[in-house]
Amino acid sequence: MQNLITSKFVAHFLEEVSVWQKKLSIADQVITVWFEVQRTWTHLESIFMSSEDIRKQLPEDSARFDGVDRDFKLLTKEMSKTPNVVVATNKPGLRERLEGLQKHLTLCEKALAQYLETKRLAFPRFYFVSSADLLDILSNGNQPEMVTRHLTKLFDSMAKLKFIDGDDVKPKNKEVDEESDESETEGNDEGEAEDSISKSSSSPELMLNQNIKIALGMYAKDGEYVEFNKNCKCGGPVSLVNYITSFIAEYFRALIKRF
Repeated sequence: MQNLITSKFVAHFLEEVSVWQKKLSIADQVITVWFEVQRTWTHLESIFMSSEDIRKQLPEDSARFDGVDRDFKLLTKEMSKTPNVVVATNKPGLRERLEGLQKHLTLCEKALAQYLETKRLAFPRFYFVSSADLLDILSNGNQPEMVTRHLTKLFDSMAKLKFIDGDDVKPKNKEVDEESDESETEGNDEGEAEDSISKSSSSPELMLNQNIKIALGMYAKDGEYVEFNKNCKCGGPVSLVNYITSFIAEYFRALIKRF
């Protein structure tokens, strides 16, 4: 088209060439914006439509995305009825509609980024993982096995956890190992430290008949296994990795008190 415009023989076809140049320019702009909308929508759909946690934490933006999702699917259905690309992309107001959708998607992206930043501030080790990994962790907070694949990115020496169903759990001894009678004087302090780890997670009665997983210990990358002194309940709305960190910290504080 550019060659035709610059040709010395274009005078007779100038009006027609100009019309086609305008149509193709609009088609190019619409397709560019369409791809941007489609790429952003595809990324956010798996987050806002499948993650109940995100929808609860960001209700306003979830409602905004629902509107974008509805409009974009309707627009896609309308476009599929017109196989001619030039005709389909030159419909009046199409580019403005797409730009409006992209504007709303950008707002959803910003809100999501701010939400993830609050999680990273609350648990700085989340800075070690990408936004996609962090969303996967948060979305699967109630599915410990799916979260554990990210443990190597968060902890240098932790590869995976040993799980058992809540119905099969057995109470563990409160003591980390067999101690002499001399350690009994520290029993009360240690008991308080261990109780603060998780009162509910160490109680077999509360674990029974619940659809939860219990972590009995952790495996290092080299295969070394370290058993927890308390059963660690992995479930509920609290992020699994955050809970494990607090659990392990309290566990080692209890150990240090013995020395």
